[in-house]
Amino acid sequence: MAEADRDSLTEISDTIDRPDRGTLRAALFALKRWLLLDANRWTVVGLLTGSVFVLTVLVGTFGPVSAQRFLARGTSPGSVLVELMKTIVSVVTIVLSINQLALSPELGPVGDQRERLADTMELRRDSEDLLDRPTSPLAPGQYLDDLVSALREQGLELAASVDGSPELQSELASFARELAAEADGVNDELAEATFGEFEAVAAVMDLDTSGKIERLRRVRIEYDDKLGDDERAAIEEMVDTIELFVTARGFLKTTYVRTEYINFSRALLYVGLPTLFVTYLATQIYDPGVFPGATLGVENRLWFVAAATTVSLIPFATLVSYVGRLATVSQSTLFMGPFVAGAERDGD
Repeated sequence: MAEADRDSLTEISDTIDRPDRGTLRAALFALKRWLLLDANRWTVVGLLTGSVFVLTVLVGTFGPVSAQRFLARGTSPGSVLVELMKTIVSVVTIVLSINQLALSPELGPVGDQRERLADTMELRRDSEDLLDRPTSPLAPGQYLDDLVSALREQGLELAASVDGSPELQSELASFARELAAEADGVNDELAEATFGEFEAVAAVMDLDTSGKIERLRRVRIEYDDKLGDDERAAIEEMVDTIELFVTARGFLKTTYVRTEYINFSRALLYVGLPTLFVTYLATQIYDPGVFPGATLGVENRLWFVAAATTVSLIPFATLVSYVGRLATVSQSTLFMGPFVAGAERDGD
């Protein structure tokens, strides 16, 4: 498998991790992650549309043809704006239709709603056994925070309870340290996050559960003859706890994706009508003879065309911004369990 595949966010896993592939690749990965995931979606929209504006002005000013030919020959900017205006309507309509598909589970019959409620209550009861409390938190962020803390404590207890060979103790101690370090980082991120925003989802996605489940299963098999019944049960309980966290995280992550589709649809509605109106006005105003003269060495009509084109592309920039994050987050839910597609073979 090519190394580029390993450094790409196209890897399908249950976590979003930072690859240790050198300073340059780590920096590129951080930039991709910021653009696709961490950045405010309106910031990304601003960067995309700002890039369109700057590139249009640069091509019109310093391109292979003069600004006169760029604006007056070939396809008229007015005709292009008319086509973009038609496309704005199509994009908004299609996205809103997709949104209805994404939210269709919310509109099911009573039987489906009862089944969903039963599954949710069963998850909460299992969590309450783990948390050793009568009821689990109602707030999703606090619920996840408590689960992560329980994982941390159980990992430390597992390392302290197993009394076997030095190799086994070292393996479990290393496992507990790594789990505690990741859990502390997730708890810190959750403390500043609000569920419904991406920060809460990003925090729990930084916990590599697939690797930890696989590691415990390997320990269970490799040291089976050195483990007592209680120690085997402790390892199995740790695996079950991680699996419970994976289930809870997947459920809440799916809820976030649906919430983001709602935000996406609302954002398109906010920008759709204004951009459609401004684009229409631009098609009525534009003429090769309009806006004579130049400002800062750039023809005024080029400024106008660049601005009109940029405004007309705001719905597309919004689409790219939201769908980029949704696709990346959804990719981590494709597998339920310890699978990672796009990585190198284990070699075992």
